[in-house]
Amino acid sequence: MRLLLVLLGATAMIGLAVPAYADPDGDDAGFIAALQQTDIGFSNPGQAVASAKAVCTCLNNGESGLELIQDLKTHNPQITMDHAAKFAVLAAKYYCPQQLSKA
Repeated sequence: MRLLLVLLGATAMIGLAVPAYADPDGDDAGFIAALQQTDIGFSNPGQAVASAKAVCTCLNNGESGLELIQDLKTHNPQITMDHAAKFAVLAAKYYCPQQLSKA
């Protein structure tokens, strides 16, 4: 039941987040700073940025928010579902803000 609530909450966060008007290439420094403020650990900032851009590719290809969060968790078993959801929201905010209004 807790997993369902996390997934529903994550979908709502993606859908309700205020779209940013970001640079088409994204704001790497802003994304990394936001990621650090959420206490989501990462060892390589470049890899974190690449993963965020991959999130947008998935969203642009029609993957749902729930599918995306499950994929993030599957590929990063050390993170929680909550962190996967926050990562997805931040990725969308900084790299594909047009997706925020679609979720």
